[in-house]
Amino acid sequence: MLHIIGTGLWRGDDISYRGVEICRSADKVYLDCYTRVFDKKELALLEKIIGKKIVLVDRNELEEGLGFLKEAVKEDIVLLVPGDPLVATTHITIIEEAKKRKVKLEIVHGSSIYDALIGEAGLHIYKLGGSCTVPMREKQIKPYSVYEKLAENVKRGVHTLVFLDTTPEREMEVGEALEILQEIEREKKGGIADDKTKIVVGCRMGSEEQKLAYGEIGKLKKMKFRGPCTLIFPGKLHFSEEDYLKGLEI
Repeated sequence: MLHIIGTGLWRGDDISYRGVEICRSADKVYLDCYTRVFDKKELALLEKIIGKKIVLVDRNELEEGLGFLKEAVKEDIVLLVPGDPLVATTHITIIEEAKKRKVKLEIVHGSSIYDALIGEAGLHIYKLGGSCTVPMREKQIKPYSVYEKLAENVKRGVHTLVFLDTTPEREMEVGEALEILQEIEREKKGGIADDKTKIVVGCRMGSEEQKLAYGEIGKLKKMKFRGPCTLIFPGKLHFSEEDYLKGLEI
């Protein structure tokens, strides 16, 4: 059987009690280290909580190797997923493949940046539009699709979650992401990401170091934030949303 379990919003100790109990009785526990990177301290904490050694799986194993899925035919296997297990399309694909192979499945949900950040910013979750990710400069991709998604959501009046790319070596900084978007803004001149555009920055959500800031891109891009960080480009604001954001304004 394959259990896909969300570890929750923060790293290590946000996993549910039900998830912990399943891990403790499983034959083997894997952790997706592709969609978010755990550092050694946080991994050690998670191993202490579940009382088991955790095996890390990378993108290739999650998308092509699927060795854990083969083991789940005869063994009780856990795949731990940062946040909620059904947010990333990678895990939906794993579920579809498990069904094809007639592997028994159990999903245990966890808290996610999708509900946490929108709620902590005082925004209405039902007004959340499609999200997007700003890629690292070293990937040499100019993210026109991100700018187009922002423009589309602005037109619809809905909010946009913008994720910042990560690699095993580093997390993208807020200033870097905003500079990339502004390069396209200078080219497209759509007023989507100019210095006067107001956005929300959410950092280390769910931790004791959580920080939220609301303000103009011109100010925010000069500030230092400790990652991981996620951005919100608000759409059309309800008066209650406007009032709440005033309390976060820098």
